[in-house]
Amino acid sequence: MEVHHHAHTSRKKWTHYFWEFLMLFLAVFCGFFAEYKLEHTIEHQREEQYMRSMIDDLKADILMLEKNISLRKSRLGMTDSLVELLNSPQRDRYGNDIYFFARSSSPPVNIFPNDGTIQQLKSSGNLRLIRNNHITSHIMAYDQKMRNVLFEMGDEIEVRSEYRQLARKLFNTNVFFEIIAKDEIGRPVNNPQLYSNDAGLINEFIGQVQYVKRIHQTQLIKSEELLVQAKQLITDINKEYHLK
Repeated sequence: MEVHHHAHTSRKKWTHYFWEFLMLFLAVFCGFFAEYKLEHTIEHQREEQYMRSMIDDLKADILMLEKNISLRKSRLGMTDSLVELLNSPQRDRYGNDIYFFARSSSPPVNIFPNDGTIQQLKSSGNLRLIRNNHITSHIMAYDQKMRNVLFEMGDEIEVRSEYRQLARKLFNTNVFFEIIAKDEIGRPVNNPQLYSNDAGLINEFIGQVQYVKRIHQTQLIKSEELLVQAKQLITDINKEYHLK
């Protein structure tokens, strides 16, 4: 009779299973940790890219705001001169200046913020990438003030519209047409006179000039505040991210 011998395998010790488990755990953990580090590295790189783009937008805003501030100050001087000349007993002698100031005070002073980076951060939910809460708060405060300035420009449109309606009644519109024939508003010649010398109409127009002046004053203050915020935000970002 053939006898079959069964091979007996020795049982593995528990320490063997422990080391297998430990090696598997370490492999999974290292893979997870490497992926985690890679993800954070990518996010930090994106954060820095956003901040560089933000600085570019802010620099463009600064140029825009400086131009806006200069223009607003010029308009304020014109409105003061216009009211002074219209109230002058020798008003008829200053027709050239009156027409020039009246026409130069009314064109819009628009601002177009360079807010591409801010809007992208908001719409994509990537504000979370900005680790410094102070930077985030400063960005949102700047954006909110800019939105407020743009909103109030709707009131400015209405004030300018009423101003122009009164100007069409008080001034010879043919003279206005002549002085805007070129790219810039020119000063008329031959001392043109008012189309109407009605005291009530002149008084009403001066009242509207005061509204125009107030608009310029309000927007000037806010543009100056935005300018300060933009410059400070650039300083803070450069300091936080060592971009210089």
